[in-house]
Amino acid sequence: MSKSQITKVELEQALERILSGKTQRVDPSRKISVKAVEEEAGLGDGSAYYYKDIINKIKDSAVRHSPKVKSKNLHEAKIASLRERLNKEIKLKEKYRDQIQEMKEQLATMASQHNQLALMIQQYQYKIVALESKSVQYIKEK
Repeated sequence: MSKSQITKVELEQALERILSGKTQRVDPSRKISVKAVEEEAGLGDGSAYYYKDIINKIKDSAVRHSPKVKSKNLHEAKIASLRERLNKEIKLKEKYRDQIQEMKEQLATMASQHNQLALMIQQYQYKIVALESKSVQYIKEK
């Protein structure tokens, strides 16, 4: 391996150590920056600027692991969980609304049947009274 390839590998490994929090030379809570990666790799200032792809990785990692992004991700996660909960509540409300509608229909059917049965009872009571009066008349005639 050439010296530039070794330097590039050292920078990549240093970035990985910083991202994983298992640093050897810099404070793990230190903000991710090109200088921090250079120090972790044991290289001099400005060594990383010869490797544009490494610089881009460092900057992307710094943006992804910044406190603002973490808090934004927490807020987004909270919002997502609340939206999911809201959707469940809406579905549950619709389910209960459907159940109420079904029960109202059942109640209407039962009320109709009750009225029909009450009418039939009344009609049979009239028939019983009529038959009793006929039987009383029949007994009187004999």
